[in-house]
Amino acid sequence: MAICGVATASAAGAQAQGVVGVPSFSVSPVAGVPSPSATPVPSGAALNLGLEEAVALGLRQNRTIRSAYLQRAVERFDLFVAQRAFVPVGGVAAEVVRRRSASGETTTEAVVTPSAGWRTPLGTTAAFVWDRRERLEGGAGGARKTLSLSLRQPLLRGAGLDVNMAPVRVARLQEEINRLRLKATVSDTVTAVVFAYRGLIQAQEQLRLAELSLERTRALLETNRALIEAGRMAAADIVQTESGVANQEVAVLEARRQRASAQVTLLRLLALDPRTNVMASDDIAATHVEVDLNLAVELALEARVDVLAQRKSIEQARQAAAVARNNRLWDLSVVGSLTRQDGDWGPGVLSGRTDHTIGLTLGIPIGDYSARQADLAASTSLKTAELYYEDLAAAVEAQIQDAVQTAESTWRQLEAARRARDLAERALELQQEKLRVGRASNFEVLSFQSELRAADSQELTARIAYLNALTALDQQIGSTLETWRISLND
Repeated sequence: MAICGVATASAAGAQAQGVVGVPSFSVSPVAGVPSPSATPVPSGAALNLGLEEAVALGLRQNRTIRSAYLQRAVERFDLFVAQRAFVPVGGVAAEVVRRRSASGETTTEAVVTPSAGWRTPLGTTAAFVWDRRERLEGGAGGARKTLSLSLRQPLLRGAGLDVNMAPVRVARLQEEINRLRLKATVSDTVTAVVFAYRGLIQAQEQLRLAELSLERTRALLETNRALIEAGRMAAADIVQTESGVANQEVAVLEARRQRASAQVTLLRLLALDPRTNVMASDDIAATHVEVDLNLAVELALEARVDVLAQRKSIEQARQAAAVARNNRLWDLSVVGSLTRQDGDWGPGVLSGRTDHTIGLTLGIPIGDYSARQADLAASTSLKTAELYYEDLAAAVEAQIQDAVQTAESTWRQLEAARRARDLAERALELQQEKLRVGRASNFEVLSFQSELRAADSQELTARIAYLNALTALDQQIGSTLETWRISLND
């Protein structure tokens, strides 16, 4: 069931259970209707497709969704890298160097240097280096090993969990924003598929109505011929009916062209062969849905992707502002080191010496306003993000209100269109009876047929508009995936 009762006519039983199996979303869905001359016209055996099946195909095959899932692999790895900020890292460097001194002496030296570093969430940094140098030939020979260990603990700038965990928190918030973007991509694509499917239904129905109108006009032509043979109508009066038949044939051809364009639009969204003769098989019956405006606004503020993403952006801005404020502090740190040397390269070189150091370092910037500049920029960005969220919340309420009013208005239009259509059909039946008894003219019957054709088209358009208004409202609320019971395989 849709959130707050907002659902499409066929979405109530939707079984699209997620994008499971999709190896690969502002994706933007394909827009516009391709020119029939630029794309192949669908032909061959008809492929009947329900709305639920179309949505499921879109979830599995739409290229925009597949691209969004490919991008998610990169985004997830970005988070993985950010979360390893406090994992020890290391490396090994090796080299072989041949030297020639001014006196002409030649020596060959091999150096192996393993190293490791570690940074803690408190800001502590530790570095370890082990250096082994060995002379392979020339000189006095021998090897020397140097072990170095250094520690640094900031006390002001760069100290504490809040500052050092900020990049990780920002990365996690960004990952949540990326997931919301994927949700928006899938939601937009589902909505585009639903609209395209209904566009195909409308084109199919317009073709059916055009063919039905052509049949009525041809039946009127046969009636005219019978009246002429009976001497109850002038032969010249049939020209008007023949002209009406020709006009209706043109209308049928135009309706077929529009159906082909609607098919191509849907096929592109579903990433199917554009030559596939896809046919929409679902009914488009519309029933009235009551929408609670206050509940809809409340749900939108808790479910809409743009609202949730902006909240995450505000949290990111807060983290950046905290780091910028901390960077304005003096650089006061406790430092310590240990160095151990072993080996003998000849006379005069000490062996087995160990050095220790410990102390405080203080760095005071003078005349450098870059930290203050960054702090001002970060605090301004935070205030701007908060103001944008306030504006967005007000805009969401206005959009929901407009969407609800649009849905109610289109429902009233649909009711009026249904009444107009029934009256137009009854009026045509009465006029045809009058024609059979000679109490109506050909022109009057053709006029009433045209009015019925227009009323049929108006009622069809109103039905599609109401269903689309409900779908658009669902998207505005942010409950499209819940309506279709879609779970993201992310």
